[in-house]
Amino acid sequence: MKRTDASPADAIFARLNDVCCAFAGAECKLSHGAPSFHVRGKMFVTFMDHHHGDGRIAAWVKATLDDQRRLVAQDPIRFFVPPYVGVKGWVGVRLDGAHADWIELAILVESAWASVAPKRVAADGVPKRAKPFTRPKTDPEVARAALERLTEISLALPEATREREANHASFVVGKKTFAYFLDNHHGDEIISVCVRVPKGENAALAKADPKRFYLPAYMHSHGWVGVRLDVGRVDWKTVAELVAASYRSVAPKSIVEKTVVKPAAKTKRVPARGRKGVRA
Repeated sequence: MKRTDASPADAIFARLNDVCCAFAGAECKLSHGAPSFHVRGKMFVTFMDHHHGDGRIAAWVKATLDDQRRLVAQDPIRFFVPPYVGVKGWVGVRLDGAHADWIELAILVESAWASVAPKRVAADGVPKRAKPFTRPKTDPEVARAALERLTEISLALPEATREREANHASFVVGKKTFAYFLDNHHGDEIISVCVRVPKGENAALAKADPKRFYLPAYMHSHGWVGVRLDVGRVDWKTVAELVAASYRSVAPKSIVEKTVVKPAAKTKRVPARGRKGVRA
């Protein structure tokens, strides 16, 4: 289910979109799940909303290493070195709250665009407006309720813990993850839990019921399957069974044994006796 309400990040993205698409040949599309601006296939800006829980709404802008170092040294609150692309000179620019300076950002974006735009594109002048780009979203209330229920199921298992990262969460036992909660992972607009299943069973589940099960990116080759928590009526009994089975597949034997209810030991009945040789 898609969200329909606007968030502060939506408003910031809309303004960034206006800035970037004012340059000839610019268009927005998803890159690794993040809205990114390209010209003729070359990226010059990407938008990040709390990337891996860093607490920032920001633009990563293509720049030189010299410009990056100068800006970060000049104002380390507003500018930062982003992961992955920072080694190539890209600079992170905070756009949330009092950190935003849209005039300065427009100047940086123009330099970034000019560094990748072909001369023929740059000579085109004022561009035709690109088609509006809508950020992929999910329903926050559905995600909140699903995570709450999944947490209740998972933490009922012995020594299980939860680790939260931005919109996602992982459930761990003995340093091994047995379930992942994913909310709009890489812009797929899906709320789900991913669990381990026996080899080959994930493909069979996805084929038998593609509306409920799917093969998650990266993980499916290692025996993981995604279970949708945002479509129709969720079968939480089945979810709980899959989570428990995934848990048992990775938990240390000593911990798994705690989940097995052992039958009470039988006690030898000693008959009570009344008069000699006569049972009471």
